[in-house]
Amino acid sequence: MNKVLIGLDMLAKMELEMKVIKKNLKAAQHKKKNYGYQNKAFKDFQVREHVYLQINPKNSSLRIGSWAILVP
Repeated sequence: MNKVLIGLDMLAKMELEMKVIKKNLKAAQHKKKNYGYQNKAFKDFQVREHVYLQINPKNSSLRIGSWAILVP
């Protein structure tokens, strides 16, 4: 057989495999995303409505005194 024909056949098979892999990866990402959104509660608020926000002090950029060390 001709090496060029074998190479083209192999390339075509690889392209088909890549399409299947991308399809499976997209499905897995979609499933993971939907699983994460199951326990989320999305709420709409009106202007001037009072709401309470909960922040984690370890991960917040609003920590008091975190920047005071850098200021001379």
